[in-house]
Formats: sequence, C-alpha cells, structure tokens
Amino acid sequence: MPKRIAMIGAGIVAELYAKAFERGVTGAVFAGVFDPDVGRAQTFAQRLGGHAFASRADLLADPDVDAVLVLSPNHAHFEDAKACLGAGRHVLVEKPVAETAAQLKELEDLATATGRTCMPAHNYIYMPPVMRMRRMIAEKRFGTLASIWILYNIFHPEEVARHYGGVLREVAVHHAYSLLFLAGRPVSVSAHLSRVHYEEMQDEDQVMLVCHMADGSIANLWVSFAASDHTADPWTVLYKVLGSKGGASFSWNDALVEDDGGPAWGIVNYVDSFHAELTHFAAIMNDGGAPLSSLADTRDALAIIEAAERSVEAGGASEPIRYQVQP
Repeated sequence: MPKRIAMIGAGIVAELYAKAFERGVTGAVFAGVFDPDVGRAQTFAQRLGGHAFASRADLLADPDVDAVLVLSPNHAHFEDAKACLGAGRHVLVEKPVAETAAQLKELEDLATATGRTCMPAHNYIYMPPVMRMRRMIAEKRFGTLASIWILYNIFHPEEVARHYGGVLREVAVHHAYSLLFLAGRPVSVSAHLSRVHYEEMQDEDQVMLVCHMADGSIANLWVSFAASDHTADPWTVLYKVLGSKGGASFSWNDALVEDDGGPAWGIVNYVDSFHAELTHFAAIMNDGGAPLSSLADTRDALAIIEAAERSVEAGGASEPIRYQVQP
C-alpha cells in the first residue's frame, strides 16, 4: 500500500511539494494538510484530494497518516517535527530543521527511539548529476581534487526576500550540506557578506564562503539575492568539480520554462529536486534505507554556517569549524 503523507503548512514551499504530488510519487499519496489559514488548507486539500485538518493534533490523530512533511514557519520546525516523531510518524522536515545542534541531536535520538525516519529536506543533492559527482569524487575519477564551486545567483526583490532573511542562514545552508555530501567536512572557512540592493532590510543579500578541505582542495560557496545572471553562460545555480584528471558540472539552466507562479518555479531542476527528494522519502518508508543527507549532516552544516558567522565578525579571517561529533 502506498504511504499516506500529510503536510503541516500550506505556504510557498508547500506549493512545490504539491507539484510533486500532482506529478505522482511512487509509493506515496497525499493524505491532507493542516495550516492555521483554514482557507489555504482547504484549497490545497481540494486540489490534491486530501483532507483539511483543523489542527496539528487532528492530523496526528488520524491513523491513516503514515508520514508528515513539516513545512511550517521556520521557528516551528523543531516542535512540529518532535510532535510528529512522538506520534510515531515518519517526518521530512524543511530547513532549518532546528535552530541549535542540541535540538537536532534531540530529534535524532527521538527518531532512533521511535524507529522512525526524520529526514532533512536537503533537496538539492537528490538530483542525479549531483549524486554522480559524489560517486566520481569517491572513486577518484577526477584525480586529485582541486576545487569545488557551488554558485547561486537569483535576484529576490526586497518584498520577497523579507520572507527569508539573510542569505547566509537561509540559502548558504544548501551549499553547506551539498559540500558535505560531495566531499565531506571542510576544516575551516573564511566568509564575507554584503548588502547591495535592500533599502529597509538590514540582512545581507550576498555571501561568499571559502572552505578549506582536509585534502588541500578549496570549496567556493557563493549566494546572491542581489542579481540574477543573464549572461551567455549563466551561473544561476551551478555545481562544478575540478580535479587533476577531470571534472564535472551541473547547471540549473539546463531546462527553463515560463512560470510566474512563484520564486524560481520556471527553473525545472529546482522543481524536480522536490519530486526527487519526496520519492526518496517514500522509498525509505516502503523499502528501508536512509536519506542521502542525515540529521548528523544537518548538525555539521550548521557548524559550517556558525563558523562563517564567526569569520564575518572577525573581518573574514579563517575560522576552524567546530563539529559537535569528532571523527
């Protein structure tokens, strides 16, 4: 029987999971949604054929719900995920999963105790070209690894960016977990940020992280809400790996369509990443296995971001990364 998956939250990111359900997810069906905005929840339920729950408690009391997508506002992710695990449900939780390493460890321990999966929504790495990069790095197909580049340039007007906050915490975490997935833990990081086009917001709209790896390679992680790349060779979102005997690249510009429904929805790879991630989540519940990126990786990604924040405060000086669990 397909697993029945419900959603907590019917905001912007829920639309991307709705697109995944509409496309069809092997081994899973949409069960329903809870959102404090009853009208918004009802709209999603009518569209996808599920139930609009009156509360989180009602959702978790439904014995037909096997798993929950936690898509609530950022500050609620930890408590929502904790409640879902406590109720015996598998959970896929949007980033940031929690605000502290201690909270992440609590969720990890609870998932182990309940025998349920708590999977961070690290959607970028579920794309086949990124998985191939990881495999080829591990197989030493590129020879001696020299550099990794993960670049993001998508303009966000201030009224849109206001819903996110600074790009270091909000977007660079994608780069951090991607780097961990591809090549493991960096040992130190130096970071610089700026604010280019915001008039009222005090948050940064650009950030650069230079991560030094244990093998001597360097990972360059760039995020900008300040400008899109309209050049002939656009760096909208680009992954590139270079080594002494070869390299690989993956660009989100591979496929583009006209879609004014939301931020970056015309970027096919972005939309597809949610479908790929949700399909993997369903496969874990049906067949076993593990996420490509775990809660332990989420703690490591947070350690990278925290070290970057210390570097910014120190004027860009290189900062060692303080991982909670040492190798």
